[in-house]
Amino acid sequence: MTAPSQAGRYRIEQLIGVGGFASVYLAHDDELRSPVAVKILADNWARQPDVRGRFLQEARLLRRADSHLLVQVFDVGELDDGRPYFVMTYADRGTLEDRLSGGALTVDEALGLMRDICQGVSVLHSIGVVHRDLKPSNVLFCSRPEGGERVMVADLGIARSTDHLSGLTLPAGSPGYQAPEQLYFDGAPDARADVHGLGALTYHMLTGRVPAKPEQRVPPSALRPEVPEAVDAAVMRALDPGREARWPDAAAYAAALSSSTAVPSASWKPQVQLSGGEAQGLSSGGEAHMRPSEKGRRRVIAGGAAAVVAAAAVTVVAVNLAQSPDQPGGTRAAASTPPASGSTSRWLRNGSDIPGQYRELIVQAGTYCQEPGLSPALIAAMLKAESGYDPGLSDPVKDEYGISRWTPSVLWYWQPGGLQSPKPVPPFSPELSILSMGRFLCTLGPRVADLPGDPALKLAALYRSGVDPLKRAGGIPERWRDYTEKVSRYMRDYRPD
Repeated sequence: MTAPSQAGRYRIEQLIGVGGFASVYLAHDDELRSPVAVKILADNWARQPDVRGRFLQEARLLRRADSHLLVQVFDVGELDDGRPYFVMTYADRGTLEDRLSGGALTVDEALGLMRDICQGVSVLHSIGVVHRDLKPSNVLFCSRPEGGERVMVADLGIARSTDHLSGLTLPAGSPGYQAPEQLYFDGAPDARADVHGLGALTYHMLTGRVPAKPEQRVPPSALRPEVPEAVDAAVMRALDPGREARWPDAAAYAAALSSSTAVPSASWKPQVQLSGGEAQGLSSGGEAHMRPSEKGRRRVIAGGAAAVVAAAAVTVVAVNLAQSPDQPGGTRAAASTPPASGSTSRWLRNGSDIPGQYRELIVQAGTYCQEPGLSPALIAAMLKAESGYDPGLSDPVKDEYGISRWTPSVLWYWQPGGLQSPKPVPPFSPELSILSMGRFLCTLGPRVADLPGDPALKLAALYRSGVDPLKRAGGIPERWRDYTEKVSRYMRDYRPD
């Protein structure tokens, strides 16, 4: 059937993609003066109630997720000939498939992109949806108005809600990426099927090849020696044929890629076991991260070609079998024991202006891990500089709230459970706000540890600006010097005698 010239108010300009069930067109919204993509169900399928229902369900799922990490749906409608369509984000920078046509990506770019992709899939998992068809053509790139680009996961045509995944689930997925259980009628794939797809995508980006069959598969470093062994371990566990051995969901896999202690699957072991210090040095590249303030608490572009939010942001979710469910990817197990009531004088000066009701929380956050520079005095000084200890702080203009001045969409990633927990709504409790600071600093602190400068003040600047600005400046950026000097003065007041 010929292409329509119009779909509702959207003027069709050209065909940009054809799939088994639908075609996608570049169109223009004359009312809002912007390009959009219009997905139209093929005529031969439009008369099949089950296929038509699945097509509309894709639009509903995307709308329900309503995330910039996924292709967003703006409108639905029906052509004059009865074919349904929906209107979505136009990916003006193509697909991951396009980029892989030129071969493997750099290691940093591959890992940075994968963490962004994982975040999108994590959104689906958080609402009980399994994608089931993760592959390069379903990863899209879209320009950002302020520059750079963002990554979007697309095509939920065969996605299923987990409450509908049963023994009658039909085979689905694409060869090379689909999990073994997706080959069977009774596979009932869950989030671990998507983990397999994510592992296959990572493998492809790192090596330029789709993973071979399990019995013929070698770790990425066998094809690309510069791939860290810890990344090998995370990827090979994601690709384990037995789903019980894989990472439990996309968030856990992303955290494993950011963790220096990725746990291998039972069916594959790295050839050399890493010491703790060596593993710490293998934190993967791609400086994707979250910034916590309006001047530094919003999402920033990740290293490499992509980015929306920090991949490290999901490291607050349980990832390591040796860690407790609320640990970041750092060294929480070796950190100080949370203080007993009345014992905070070991870390904080008595008689200072630190409110008594927050002292224990401050000590917990300041001893969350053994990151150089992190201390209760630093946390207290930052709280003083951020809010003056005001738990009711509200700054709608900057979208910052609470004692730690969190932006809701950013705190969502650093709260216990990350995206798997409900998005926090102001007012934020001091407990949530303060403890999440410890998570943030413990996760991202190692990324600036090698830069010159006072370790504590680098962490304070990190909380304001994020990783990339510090790396570009070779230390604390000039714009944050006044802030860090203020923090330094407060720290002197708060350190115990």
